[in-house]
Amino acid sequence: MKTTIAGAAFVVLAASTFSFQSHATTETDACSLVTAAQVSAAVGFQVGDGKHVTPTFVKTCSWTGTAGSGVQTVTLNLQTGAFFDGAKKQAAAMAAAGAAVKSAGVGDDSYYYVLGTQVDLWVKKGGNACKITVYKQIAVEQKQALELNLAKQVVAKL
Repeated sequence: MKTTIAGAAFVVLAASTFSFQSHATTETDACSLVTAAQVSAAVGFQVGDGKHVTPTFVKTCSWTGTAGSGVQTVTLNLQTGAFFDGAKKQAAAMAAAGAAVKSAGVGDDSYYYVLGTQVDLWVKKGGNACKITVYKQIAVEQKQALELNLAKQVVAKL
């Protein structure tokens, strides 16, 4: 009996997976939204070509600095508008624990989430959203400005 139930569950799962895969739309490649030259100009340091953390997950792209010392990386993560809404609610709740949340004024909705020296810029346009993060040892206000520069390039393509 257990084998029959497990077998039936597997068939249903396999069928739904096949059905989903055959009707899935192609995901937007985060690395295709902006060039290394655009990222470099926006953040003020030279970066190499964007790379995915894993080749099969294209919703996140990272550009790494090519000169200078210390960590210099920019990350773009694509999300849905619904994910943005949930993240914004979570950010507001984290403000009680010491995080700062403030409007960024780009796209349909946007905000900076700041915790210590870490800054994430979340942007929503229509049903799409993204998170931009600059990893560099600079002041929070500078990170916010650099992330906003890049967001202005990306939001036109969301």
